[in-house]
Amino acid sequence: MAYCTETDLVTRFGEAEIIQLTDREAYGEINASVLERAIIDAAAEIDGFLAGRYTLPLAAVPINLTRIACDIARYYLYENAATQIVIDRYAAATRY
Repeated sequence: MAYCTETDLVTRFGEAEIIQLTDREAYGEINASVLERAIIDAAAEIDGFLAGRYTLPLAAVPINLTRIACDIARYYLYENAATQIVIDRYAAATRY
C-alpha cells in the first residue's frame, strides 16, 4: 500500500525538485518509474515498522503517515547526495 503519491511529493517539495531527483535522462519531466520506486520503498519501510502493531493494509492512511512517507521517499530519491535537511527529516520520520 502506498502512503503517498506523486501529487503529495510535488505539493510538499515542488515539481522542480522532483524532476531534478527523478529525471535521469534529462527529459525535463518527472520520471514516473523512478518516483514510483521511491514511493514503494518508502511504503515497504513504513510497513516494516507497522506490521508488528497493526493489521495491514490500513483501512485509512493518517495524514501524518503521508507526510512521513513523503520524507522517506524524498530521502530515497536523493540516493547518496542527500542534504542535511533531507537527512534530518528522514531521521525524524523513522523515529516517529
